[in-house]
Amino acid sequence: MNLSHIEPLTSPTTQVAVSDISWQLLQKNDQLLPLRALDSHKGDHGHVQVIGGDYGYAGAALMASQAALVSGAGLVSCATRPEHIGAYITRSPEIMASGINSGLELLPFIATEQNQNKVLVIGPGLAQQAFGQLLLQTVLQQIEQPSIRSRAMVLDADGLNLLAAKPLITGSVVDFSNHDVIITPHPAEAGRLLNISTVEVQADRLHAVIALAEKYHCTVILKGQHSLIAGRNAAAELVCYRCLDGNPGMASGGMGDILSGIIGAVLAQFKALGLSPLSAAKLACCVHSKAADDASLNGGEIGLLATDLLPYIRQAIQSHAELSDLENKQDD
Repeated sequence: MNLSHIEPLTSPTTQVAVSDISWQLLQKNDQLLPLRALDSHKGDHGHVQVIGGDYGYAGAALMASQAALVSGAGLVSCATRPEHIGAYITRSPEIMASGINSGLELLPFIATEQNQNKVLVIGPGLAQQAFGQLLLQTVLQQIEQPSIRSRAMVLDADGLNLLAAKPLITGSVVDFSNHDVIITPHPAEAGRLLNISTVEVQADRLHAVIALAEKYHCTVILKGQHSLIAGRNAAAELVCYRCLDGNPGMASGGMGDILSGIIGAVLAQFKALGLSPLSAAKLACCVHSKAADDASLNGGEIGLLATDLLPYIRQAIQSHAELSDLENKQDD
């Protein structure tokens, strides 16, 4: 295997150990979402702004938005093609859906002055035509402004493909070091970002996820069997985790869009609690896979739909205390 065209890794990076995690381990260690305060309101639990859904891909942005809702985000907005608004409201009226056709029309939804606490989720259904390119360029240019202190963002799907195809889309090399960014490539997308083949990524997944974390200075979820999560911990040390949950039924369209929505919602809630993007990525990945495992127990793995996960996500993301209370009530 030739990995010579990946940027060289320093010696400590190549020695990064992988720690196994699962939903049960996070629950045991009290790393699920905590109980909410009795006087909490929607503003306490984050605002997720999904951006995507070009023609032919409306469902992707809708699924990401729905996943953010059941994952506990206080507010969920979606900026998509105007033609999709009616379907979105019909399917899920809780989503604040807005029609846009250009980067200029997107600006009010991502302007920092009023939306500092928003988590942007860009990529689901974005496509790689002019619409998607302009939206991604607008978002990246906005967070690059010197006056922008820090923004939280999830970058997925065609957001990653566009970044790989146009690494200078903003006129300079993209660097997320000043922001709370989580990217979620599958092996083919990881290969494009690293300029290597999918086969090379799969042959050394640990090397690939670490290389991505270092190249873009962000948290990375490399999807696949036993997804890998890499990023820097509170001590600025590069660490890596392997999610043990999940099953082959997840190999169907839309699963990645659901994951993006979960990540956006968890990141929004974790920011309010002062927790890191790495912690958010760990929980979101395990919740997503745990929900798929629970859903497959009821209907099997073959034919498992991405939207089948929605009720199980809501169950999996609750704290241990809440689950115990629910179980006690059911026993009564």
